[in-house]
Amino acid sequence: MAEKKITNDLDTDYRLVGIASALKEYKICHHLNQLLECDFRKLPALIFEPKDRSRKTEFSVFKAEDSDKNTFVVFSNKNMGEYLLPEISNFDYLVQVRGKFTDEGMQTLMDGIRKFPEVVMCLEVPLKKIKSKERLSYEEEKEVHKLLTQKRIRN
Repeated sequence: MAEKKITNDLDTDYRLVGIASALKEYKICHHLNQLLECDFRKLPALIFEPKDRSRKTEFSVFKAEDSDKNTFVVFSNKNMGEYLLPEISNFDYLVQVRGKFTDEGMQTLMDGIRKFPEVVMCLEVPLKKIKSKERLSYEEEKEVHKLLTQKRIRN
């Protein structure tokens, strides 16, 4: 009998930067817009419903792309006493960096973030430390346009 294996391969082709700051999310994104020369836009929130179904928790999500086709997704990590990634609860925001971003580029990014007003800490988070990586798999909803065609009746 053939052996079957179930794998849960998550896309981990990204790097993660944690930011501890009292700044509001839109101000963080404004500063990142200036630093990265891109334009962050707000996406629909990530919504999690706890097992006890007491209340749903929403986490804000912003996304941008730079001229080099690198993608940046900013997640809020805290909301109403809940955490998107509880294992790194000391960070208020998480920046997911996808693309061809070098170690030097990451260091430049973190140095730039540290210059933002009210940023207490900014570090790259090793993905091995994250147990709940599936919470960072955000798929943007794309509008589906239905094409309505009229049937032609031939006589």
